[in-house]
Amino acid sequence: MALKRQRLAERRRAVGHSQERLAEILGIERSTVGRWERAETDPLPYLRPRLARALKVSPDELAEMLDEVQSAEPQRNERLDRVLSNPTSVDLVTTAYLRQRVQALIEEYDRVPSALLLAAAGQCHGQVAYLRQNAPSGRVRRELFAVEAESATLMGQLVWDASQRRDNTTTLAYFDAAITAARQVRDDFAEAHAQLRKSYVALYGLRNPKDGLLLAKAAARTAKGTSPALVGIALMHVGEAHAMLRETRSCEKALGTAQVQFGRSEGTDPASGFFTPADHDRITGSCHLFLGELAVLS
Repeated sequence: MALKRQRLAERRRAVGHSQERLAEILGIERSTVGRWERAETDPLPYLRPRLARALKVSPDELAEMLDEVQSAEPQRNERLDRVLSNPTSVDLVTTAYLRQRVQALIEEYDRVPSALLLAAAGQCHGQVAYLRQNAPSGRVRRELFAVEAESATLMGQLVWDASQRRDNTTTLAYFDAAITAARQVRDDFAEAHAQLRKSYVALYGLRNPKDGLLLAKAAARTAKGTSPALVGIALMHVGEAHAMLRETRSCEKALGTAQVQFGRSEGTDPASGFFTPADHDRITGSCHLFLGELAVLS
């Protein structure tokens, strides 16, 4: 039976850390944080004081979180079953449960093959969309739009990965749905995230750097004022698109501006865990390869 440390994971999210960010603070691998939260291993004694400080808890509170291990087997939610039978009765409690389900699936994304997550994610996304369509106007419907933006983005990622980046049409349809939902509630971060994912499809799936450039620029504009890290990531892909188009100066300018944005990002930035130094090196190297090819040809 799979196990988990639910309180530990919840506390990490409460202080605004992704698994990647917490690992960076502690100087360890992200997979180590995942193993702690799945109750597969325990933090070594010398790491525990630093972990407690990062989570803003006392050593005793941390010990309680580590001792509290639960079954990770999904449990049937009777309230959700009732609401699905009478969708106009959907309320904030059910919406919060669906948001937690989506967040749990998002956290699984980095450690579970996409093909294995598709069924559960598809079911959850379908439930969110169905209830949103039937919800009375007001706060509940707005909250469901926000959850739908996240679940649609996740579905786009999963479909693209599981199809080995071949099913561009379905992937883009999910990202478009995410953008539409995000705009309903003026969620700039969710909209920018989906726009950025669309730029990936244009750059790496369709091999269309012109469209990729426009989409990455749009993501950077939308994320401005919301997430410097997401702006920086978008600008890195703006630079890569310019490199594909053999536009050296524009590429260098975008990469430089991206670095400035990363410098402005703080631990509370919602995209702080989206991008790692390895990702930065990979994209910078890709730009140099494209521009290097131009130098050789000239």
